[in-house]
Amino acid sequence: MIGPEPEKARGVIIALHGYGQLPEFFLRKFERAAEAGWCVVAPEGLHRFYVQGTNGRVGASWMTKEARDSDIADYIHYLDQVVEEIQMGELLPILLGFSQGVATASRWAAMGQTQFERLILWAGVFPPDYPWETGWDRLKGLTIDVALGTEDAFFDEALVKDTSALLNKREIEHRTHAFKGGHAVDPELLLGLLEG
Repeated sequence: MIGPEPEKARGVIIALHGYGQLPEFFLRKFERAAEAGWCVVAPEGLHRFYVQGTNGRVGASWMTKEARDSDIADYIHYLDQVVEEIQMGELLPILLGFSQGVATASRWAAMGQTQFERLILWAGVFPPDYPWETGWDRLKGLTIDVALGTEDAFFDEALVKDTSALLNKREIEHRTHAFKGGHAVDPELLLGLLEG
């Protein structure tokens, strides 16, 4: 967690990292938001692994293809518990998913107990097995932003168009954003979204 304590903050951002990242490094992209008065909480994916080989840098993942249903249920339960432990009063958190964290965030928003004020999908996609039957209703009440760097090595503008088409098909309001940069959270655009 960085920034002011939740009860003294302008709001709480729950930031879900991408594949192979660890929260301590991921949080660096949120320092400007924390300086501007936002409390940022970055839970860690439940699966740690060596990023290359059998030693060296460690990263985390939200899930793999093995035991998918169990892993999804586990991380949704875990994330709901994380939010219960944060003393937010009546505040509803903002949920931001980055890369692999987008699939995690979108599933949590659809299937978890936590209610959110806003959903920010950053450089990632809805999972193919997204539960639209239950999820679309919960998305309808949220402010939704979709962001992508113009030089992202993993996705191109088709990601934004496809995500936008999925949301438009279900008449879910959203905004799309581009920034000059790669596969990363852009602190300036993030602050602009939070202030806007």
